[in-house]
Parts: sequence; structure tokens; C-alpha cells
Amino acid sequence: MKNRKQANINITLKGLFRQWMEITKPFHKLAKQPQEILALFLYYHYLYRKDITNDAILWKIVFDYDTKIKIKEELGISDQVLQNNLTLLRRKNIINKNVITPLFVPELEQGSNNFKVIFNFNIINEK
Repeated sequence: MKNRKQANINITLKGLFRQWMEITKPFHKLAKQPQEILALFLYYHYLYRKDITNDAILWKIVFDYDTKIKIKEELGISDQVLQNNLTLLRRKNIINKNVITPLFVPELEQGSNNFKVIFNFNIINEK
């Protein structure tokens, strides 16, 4: 197909979630810091999903105190900064009842080393 461009990008798992937040920025319109925090919650959601099949328990563990400590340490932020960003994410309905809205959770297959994002541009005539 001549109307198709493809880029193969090598990336770490954490890097993938950060990049996912950048790609979906037109939908969530988050600044850099909330994106990084949300990316790490998505990363831990993916990791924990390997061992936890019950969604209610999975989300409880994702937003558990220990996970929050890991995120704060990795980003070098205080608890207040994390809590302020969580409040922002809740106000934007990206997090609702300690569950990330499915729209922002990439569907990665466990054990797969490949994830594709496809952009489909529908070109409309200008008037």
C-alpha cells in the first residue's frame, strides 16, 4: 500500500507507557508530570496483571500505598505532589474510583514484545 508509513521503534516497557501518554495527549491534554505519573500507574497495572486476574483486586493493588511509594521514589516527588496530580486525574475523569478509564489503558498482550498504534487520517475537503 502506497498510503502507509511504518516506523519500528525499540523501547522499554516503561518507555512505552510514557510514549503512550504522549500519543494520547490530544485526548487527555495532561501536562508532563501528570502524564509521567499516569504512565507509571499503567506500567504497574501491566506488571501486576500477570499475577492478578481479578480486576477489583488488581486496581486496588495498583493504587496501593506501596505502588505510590515506588512512583514517588522513581519520579523524585513528594506525597503532596502525587496527591495533587491524582486529584487532577480524578477531576478529569481519567481516574474514577481508583480505576483508570479504559480509554487510556493500552491493550498489551501479556508476553508480547510488540504493540501497534495505528493512526487513520480521514482527509476531508476544505471549503
